[in-house]
Amino acid sequence: MSTLKLAVAKDGIAVVTLANPPMNAMDAALLEEMANLFEGLAVDRAVRAAVITADGPAFSAGLNLKTTPGLDRLGQRRLVDALNNGFGTLYAWPKPLVAAVNGHAIAGGLILALCADWRIVADTPMHISLAEVRVGVTYPVAPLQIARAELAPSAARRLILLGETIDAASAEALAIVDERVPPKILLARAVAQAQRHAGLPPQAFATTKRELRAAELERIGAARAGQGEPRLAAWLGEEMRRASAAVLRASSAVLRGAASGLS
Repeated sequence: MSTLKLAVAKDGIAVVTLANPPMNAMDAALLEEMANLFEGLAVDRAVRAAVITADGPAFSAGLNLKTTPGLDRLGQRRLVDALNNGFGTLYAWPKPLVAAVNGHAIAGGLILALCADWRIVADTPMHISLAEVRVGVTYPVAPLQIARAELAPSAARRLILLGETIDAASAEALAIVDERVPPKILLARAVAQAQRHAGLPPQAFATTKRELRAAELERIGAARAGQGEPRLAAWLGEEMRRASAAVLRASSAVLRGAASGLS
């Protein structure tokens, strides 16, 4: 069953929606589906730009902490490959990509937003974080390269290294997102920005984007080819299992309360 919805308007703006509420948790299947979808949109001449958003109270809470710690070695390898391929595909996508962050953006959920060329967040209570260090997970190549490239050094230190959780206003102040708008106009604003950026000369845009991100894309490409990815050995160890269980216990009640308040 697909966890992504796709709608392409007559003006060539594609809207891709994560459709696994309430938390839109990620797994290998979702990331693989996302990579395949955006690879197809990249070569579709009718598509000029895209918006990525989500159903429910969360944009995405990242990996599913209930199932990820139990993955065997093959499952871990598939997930690392899917993270590098999925995020690598979006970060290299040759057309304008806008993120409409409707709610919680945690760990991989925030990486997904950082893949976009323009990011808009709803002005609503939410958690925004890169929680990997708190759950004992070391970053695969693609997520780390994207976060390091897209965050200012002070924001990278606070989010990547220290695992801080911030809100929408702080994300705007730290230039993690470009705009903060009322929830009711989030999608319309994102579509309008996609239309605006779609007016750029497409070949020049694609070339400039590729060259601007050349260093990161080179490292991500090597990881996608099976080179230079240290996570392909044992990735999720006992430290991760203990840390993720503690975080899951501490956060589940908070997230459920926030979700019910936003629904």
